[in-house]
Parts: sequence; structure tokens; C-alpha cells
Amino acid sequence: MKKKISIIVGGSGQFGVTLSRLLIKKKHQVIVTTRNINRAKKKINIINKNLKIVKLDVLKTDQINKILSKFKPNFIFYFAGQSSPGLSFKTVKETYLSNFVGCKNFLELIRIKKLNCKFLNSSSSEIFAKTNKKIDIYSRKKPISPYGKSKLLSLNITKKYREKYKIKSYNAIIFNTESYLRNKNYLIPKICLAAIRAYKNDLKTNFGNLNVAREWNWCEEQVKNILKFLTKKPQDFILSNQKLFTAKDMLNFAFSYFHLDYKNYVVKSRNYLRPDDFKIKKSNAIKSFKSNKITHNYLIYGKKIIIRLIKFYLHGKKY
Repeated sequence: MKKKISIIVGGSGQFGVTLSRLLIKKKHQVIVTTRNINRAKKKINIINKNLKIVKLDVLKTDQINKILSKFKPNFIFYFAGQSSPGLSFKTVKETYLSNFVGCKNFLELIRIKKLNCKFLNSSSSEIFAKTNKKIDIYSRKKPISPYGKSKLLSLNITKKYREKYKIKSYNAIIFNTESYLRNKNYLIPKICLAAIRAYKNDLKTNFGNLNVAREWNWCEEQVKNILKFLTKKPQDFILSNQKLFTAKDMLNFAFSYFHLDYKNYVVKSRNYLRPDDFKIKKSNAIKSFKSNKITHNYLIYGKKIIIRLIKFYLHGKKY
């Protein structure tokens, strides 16, 4: 049986690294593209004959064409792009180019070369308008950040190529996701590190709005579900666990691990407030799962995520 070939675009992020490890276990030939080969090698940390890491600028179609011609993939996963909503206000052009133009370049070359492959674009819950209702794929879209706007553009172009050119293209609309690889500037890693800092050095940490509520997911579970949806017809789908927690809940989990009260160590700071941010963001992901007859089976959320990360930051071990 011929080995399946997967190209992971933007392979040094948490989704790219997690997916590459999983696909290698499934005996795929995995080609990871990145702007920084050394960084990707350190993060993936696997030496395997089925893994190749290649340098790629997603804005250069000649480089994309060369890779597609050489490897003739069965699957392409687009995880490239500037991934921080907050940072996107300072990097508007880079965010637009990496999240939208790079995605479009791949789709256009798939069309031109008539490749028989499946293409998955990673979209985001940041594409939606503010609402207190549960979000599904048909909910109103009105992003508030350049990041969200670029992700909406990439979602629309991916959908267009599916409908107009019959490309087997998917949009995974992904809600907040954590892992051991998550940048420590994001809220959940920051909460865990604040608890460790309080325990070790009796130090306080500045935070913004602690009343925000999100469905925080675990990356390995998200990636496994992506592969399940790729066995179904090309479509848009939502990935989230539907387990809603506030930032205060997550702080309590983290500080309680050390038998501390987070209220004694948290300082509210205007510098971290995002006035336009969603207060509550909850999904109706179950609709995507049910319509595809996929089991909605998330096991790692809330306190379990916090404890995993704290142990990892303390001991360097994955649990």
C-alpha cells in the first residue's frame, strides 16, 4: 500500500508540531514547511525517515509549486500565519499576507495543477461577531481584529475554491487551544506561570479582564478530531469542547494547586484590557460533530489543562 503524503504548512506552531508527530505515528510521509528550519527541528524534536523539514515562503508561488510538484501530497494542512489577535493590530500587513494570501496561493496552485488532494485551512473563532448565543458555522461573522479579518478572508477563499472549482478544501474553525508548545504570552500559560511565581517567590502578576469566559481545548484532541473530519466530505466545521470556564475559574484551578488564593496575587491592570474583546465565547460545536456522525469526546479541559501545564513548567515532563 502506497504511503500517504502530508504537507504541513507552518509546521513550527503548536498545531503543526502536534499534527506532524501524530501523522508520523500513522506512517505518513510528513513534509513540514517553515520559515525557520532550526526552530522547527527543535520543536518537533523527532528524527524519522518519514519526516522532512523544508524552508518555504508562502508568498512565493514558485517555491510552493516546486514542493507540490516534488511531493504530490494527499493532504495539505495550512497552519501558517501570524496567530495572535492582539499582535495583529501592530502587524496588520504581515497578518493579512500570511493568513490569507499564503492560503490563497496554495489553493490556486492546487487548482492549476489539478492535484487530487485534501486541503485543510485552520480558521478561528475570532471570525465571529460578538454574541451571547452559542456559535455555529452559520453564526454572524464580524471580526474585531486584523487577525480575525484575515482568518475570515481565508475561510471565504477556501470555501470559494471548494464550491467553484471542486477543490477538496476544508475549514476547521478552531476555538481557543492550549498545549505544552503554546506561547507563554497567552492567557492560560500566563495563569499557570503566575501561580508558580506566587508559590516560589510570593510575587504578584498583572492581568486584564478576568470575567472573560472561553472553551479552552487541548491541542492533541483538536488535531485528532481534524483527522476525523477529513474522512468526511469537504466542508466547514467547528472544533471545540463546549466546556466553558471563566479566567477566574482557571486562576482558581492554578493557585489552588499550590493551596493559594489567587485574589492575593492578581493585580488588575488597564494595560491588559481589551475593550472590544468578547466577554463570553461559547460554541455549538456538537452540531458539526453530530451532522458528520463523529463522537464529540473531549476529555482534557478546565482544571486538567491547568494541572498538565503547571507540572510541565515545573518539571519539564509531559503528562
